[in-house]
Order: sequence, then C-alpha cells, then structure tokens
Amino acid sequence: MQAPARYAAPGILPIAVWLLPAAVLLALILVNPIGYMGGGGDDWHYLQSARCLVREGVCPPRTHWEARFPLILPMAIAMRFLGESAASVQLVPLLYTLAGLLLFSLNVRRLFGPSAAAIAGAVLAATPAISMHALQPMVDPVEFAWCMASLLAGQRAFECRSRSFALVAGACLAMAIFSRTTSILWLPICGLIWLQLPRDARWLARPFCIGMAAILATEALAYWAAVADPLYSWRLMLQHARIPSTELAPWVDTTRSPLLNPDFIAGWRRSMGIEVHWSIDPVLNLLADPKCGLTLMAAVGLAIVYRDAWQSNRTLARLSGYAGLHFLLLTYVLAVDPKPRMFWIEFAAAAAVIGTIIPHAWRAGSHLLPAVLLGLIVARGALLAYDRPDLRQMAVAADTWVANLGPGNVVTDEWTRRTLALTPSVAALPLQEQAARRYLLVLAGRDCPPGHVVTAQKWTRKTWAPFAWARDHALFIAPRIEPTLCVIERR
Repeated sequence: MQAPARYAAPGILPIAVWLLPAAVLLALILVNPIGYMGGGGDDWHYLQSARCLVREGVCPPRTHWEARFPLILPMAIAMRFLGESAASVQLVPLLYTLAGLLLFSLNVRRLFGPSAAAIAGAVLAATPAISMHALQPMVDPVEFAWCMASLLAGQRAFECRSRSFALVAGACLAMAIFSRTTSILWLPICGLIWLQLPRDARWLARPFCIGMAAILATEALAYWAAVADPLYSWRLMLQHARIPSTELAPWVDTTRSPLLNPDFIAGWRRSMGIEVHWSIDPVLNLLADPKCGLTLMAAVGLAIVYRDAWQSNRTLARLSGYAGLHFLLLTYVLAVDPKPRMFWIEFAAAAAVIGTIIPHAWRAGSHLLPAVLLGLIVARGALLAYDRPDLRQMAVAADTWVANLGPGNVVTDEWTRRTLALTPSVAALPLQEQAARRYLLVLAGRDCPPGHVVTAQKWTRKTWAPFAWARDHALFIAPRIEPTLCVIERR
C-alpha cells in the first residue's frame, strides 16, 4: 500500500509557514518587552538548578524539577558563557518556543497544506498561554518542541517507510518524556495510531521503540552511575505530589497517589475561580481563561458551524480525538494541576482545527466570521501582553532603596527574592527568617503589608478608559495584578 498523498509536494516551503508564527510571537513580545526578571513558580526551581550546574558542574537532582535536564543543561551553558542575565536566561525557552511553533507548522503543512499551516501557526503563537510565557524558563515549550519533532519524524517515517525516521521519532518522544514524564501519556495514543496503520507499515513500531528505549536507557545508566538507582528520575516524579503547594487545597491527603484521585482533581485551585463540580471544573476554567479560552472556543465554534468540513476530514477529526484523549488522561488519570501551561498539545490541536477550517470557509465565501475570530485572537494576545506588569520598574527601585538604606540593614522575603531573582541587590539579601535587620523589602499585591511603611512604589499604567472597564469586569481581559514594592521598618 502506498503512503497517502500530501496536500503539497515536497520542496521549498512557502515563506509564510516559516515566518508568520515566529513574526507573530516576536511582535507580541515586543508589544511589552519586559522580559524575564524572576518568578515564584516552577521557573524559580529551573533557574536555581541551572545556577547549580554553572557553579558546581554536576548537581544530582533532588526534586523532579531538577531532573529536567533538556531545559536546565542548555540554560546552564548559556549562563556559563554569556553570564547570568535576563538575556541568557530567556534565550533557551525562546528558542524552544520558536522551534515548537515551527515544527508544529511543518506538521500541519504535511497534513493539511501550507495555508492551514500558516494560519494555525499564527493562531498558536497568538494564544497568550504560549506568547506570554515564551521567555520564562519553563519546561512546557521543551516538552512541546520534542513532541512536535517526534510527530514530524513519525509522519516522514510513515510516508517513506523509513526505519531511520521511525528511530528518530522514538528518540524525540523519549526526549519529551525526559523533559517531563507526563509525555508518557503519548504511549497509549501511539498504540491507537499503530492500530490504524496499514499492515505493511506496522513494522515501523520496532525502530520507533528502539529509538525511545535508547534514550531512556541512557538516562537510566546515567542515574545508575551517579546515584546507583536507574529509576531515580521516576521515583522523583512519583514523589512530586507530596511537595507542599499553595495551589492545592490543604485538606487533600498528599500521602496518597494522585492517579485517578478525585480529591486531587477537586483540590487544585481553579485558575478562574469557577467551581461547579470537580468533574467539569477543569474544562470550564480553561474555556473561561483569557490565556487560552478564546482559541479553544473558536475551534469548537468553527467545528460546529462548519461541521461538514470537520467531519469530512478524517485526519482532523482523529487529531481532535487524540488531543481530547490526552486532556482526559492528563487531567483525570494523572490528576495534574489543570492550569493552561499544561495543555500546549490541546491548544495546538485547536489551532490546527482553526487553521484547517478557515481556508475552507473562505473558499466557500464565508469571510466575516473567520476574519473576526482571527482578529479577536490576535487582539486578545496583544492586550494581555500590553497589560502585564513591568517588574523592571521594581528592580530599579529595589536597587536604589537597598543602596540608600545600606545592604546590611535590609532583609527580604522568599516571594520577593524569587520574583526579582535576576536583580542582584535583592538576590544578595538574606531572608527575614535568617537575620534581624531594620528594614524589610517586600513585593506585595495592591497594598503594602501592615507596619510602618518607609517607602513604596506601585506599578501603574495609564489605560484607555473602556479597556480598563472591560479588564476590571473581566469581559475581554483578566483583572490586572498591580504589584507594590514596599520597605517596612521592623520594630
């Protein structure tokens, strides 16, 4: 049996497939080029792990964050040769994000054609869950890029019946698992894909498994040599639920496994505060979240309005089904924290639906709805980028205040130290629990904490009145966090 024909012949790719997603991403970054100054979440752990590698050379991981070397090792190399700065820390996540977008667009091109690829890539780049975190040291773009590389190599292996490409596809999926073990959920999905392959192509599973096993075996041997435990990274992963988290309700019994555990599913903090029932809350909150809801709802809406195009395209329907299965396994089997950053695959599937249906609608003479949806998605991305607080103002103020008060007279708290991690004057301060000093430097919410406020600076930005009203009422954009940097005199 011959491989199915593709929408476009191989050769030079249309320039839009290469440039449009990257141009949209970089344009949204430049809307408000505040860069990365620090953060209090997983990014802090990755930054600290990279710092350890720069300082020590070898740092056996103690948590699952520290075991994510496909992100941490390149970061450490960049920081070692370029020096620790916002530019060197941002470089690796930005390159991974750009690589993921390009590989995604190439996958869509092979499946649905160049027009669909250009639109889908632009939509995914404009989705705030992607664009707003492109400069953060997070593992999400790393996992996504390796998954897209695996899918692209897998397509090539099937089309050419190529053992080499199947080997590469398996190795890339193993790198995704190495990046974040939740990618192991692709194994049952790969099994379903294998069952749908023609019989003369099923032998490709052997080199695929060999490529995957080679990478995972290399990781196991490295851990066996370092800590005498070849399954060390998997043990770290299984223990991660026991690490205290402010995102998880205190009543959840973290000594139990999160697998198929409704307490974990119900206990995660809802990103948009919507609580109806644990079984549907993750879906409702994702649809309402400004970072991703518009892309998801646009895909669903287009699939309903143009259901003939969606139903007649078996590949698109299967792709949507695989993404839905991935969401169910991730949310209800592994019971992960269902925040938007966990669902790049689902956003990619939604973007592929949008990119595939819009050319069909356009050729059918329906121009208004596709144009409005694309305009809204890009506008949402630009507005959220514009509305982000600029912590560079806080970093400059912190440098000035610490210098004026004297570094020996100031302490800070853990949140401030993490959020301003790349501000040297703050990074050098001891924590308030570690030293008795006169002044406390703290980054707060809208108001300074109780105490004698020596000085304070609130981040503000003048905003067009209708836009501010819509933001305050969460109609088109989420309410803005307006941090305040304070110096409190300790008595």
